[in-house]
Amino acid sequence: MITVQEAEKLILDSIGETETENVPLEAALGRCLREPVLADRALPPFDRATLDGIAINSSSYNTGQRKFKIAGTAAAGAPQQELPDVKSALEIMTGAPLPRLADCVVKIEDIEIKKDTALLPDGLQLDYHTAVHPQGSDCSQGKELLSPQRLVTAKEIAIAASVGKSEILVSKIPHIAIVPTGDELVSIDQIPEPHQIRRSNDITLAAALKSSGFTSVELVHIPDNPEQIETQLRELMTRCDSIILAGGVSKGKYDYIPETLAKLGVSIRFQWVSQRPGKPMWYGQFSRDGKRLPVFALPGNPVSCFTCLRRYAIPALEKWIGLPVNQPAYAKLEHDLTFKPELTLFLPAIAEHRPSGELWVKPALFNTSGDFVSVAQTDGFIELPKSRKVFPEGEAFQFYPWPR
Repeated sequence: MITVQEAEKLILDSIGETETENVPLEAALGRCLREPVLADRALPPFDRATLDGIAINSSSYNTGQRKFKIAGTAAAGAPQQELPDVKSALEIMTGAPLPRLADCVVKIEDIEIKKDTALLPDGLQLDYHTAVHPQGSDCSQGKELLSPQRLVTAKEIAIAASVGKSEILVSKIPHIAIVPTGDELVSIDQIPEPHQIRRSNDITLAAALKSSGFTSVELVHIPDNPEQIETQLRELMTRCDSIILAGGVSKGKYDYIPETLAKLGVSIRFQWVSQRPGKPMWYGQFSRDGKRLPVFALPGNPVSCFTCLRRYAIPALEKWIGLPVNQPAYAKLEHDLTFKPELTLFLPAIAEHRPSGELWVKPALFNTSGDFVSVAQTDGFIELPKSRKVFPEGEAFQFYPWPR
């Protein structure tokens, strides 16, 4: 068996990058940006009023003038105007260009307006560009506002829209097949016989992938029949960008997956990881059109399957589409733990953000790696290293939240 760290490195080192495509900006949410986004002009593009009030020349006020004749209105969206002289004023709206000859804005709350005259009190602090957002103070023309290899969220869309990017270059979304195997599995709308269980792994994995941005997913159940497994996997390899199997990967008589993958020319990178749960995990790649495409064969037990997806598959897929590998959070144990086997332990836990700003976790008790009912009450899992046997209260360890 290899260690968790060796498995992680073998996977991430083998992952390349997917192809790119241009999409409309409104369709880019949740995708990985693959081009720099540059400012097409200085931002803001003009000296901009930051509040409603009057635009004046501050020198007039600071040399004693308190009455300003209002010569008109500067509205947001209208061309820049000009004061008739430095002793006059224009009413101005938030976002409007600062008029020529004016250099500051007095907020409406400090002004008394009688007919067409603004009366200002003593004691105002008015200087050059008071309440003005100066031209180019956010960025200059041509500055890189967004770098590639980042997730497109609402704030990235706001920036791209502000510079006129109606289309944007992003990573293509890989098409992923989720393949549970086993004669005991029936669809969720069936009433199972006493010896059967409803399929939950594929639905769970699909939901986790979609919530992580991998929305192109299909589910294919294959019974424990080696010829059928080979036929259907061969067909999936012709059109899918990645395959995630669940079950059939251990040493049982009907665990046909490793042998079948080898028969199909899928190169194995590893099988068996010194971890609990998920020890029989398998990873490899197949070739198509000059590309190396990943195959994850996860254990069939629900907790093992879900944990391995979160720990290995999702980070690998994120790197594949160009996102940087996220570093795990750290959380402190709420109570002492002892774990004697020479294995890394992935322990489901309930997370608590405390007023101190620290993240603490309370490990949850669960029966077996099939006890997904108990795991559903948790927020993620804490990773306890195999080099240790005693894990004291208050010590921090890596924490991986479940996909939302």
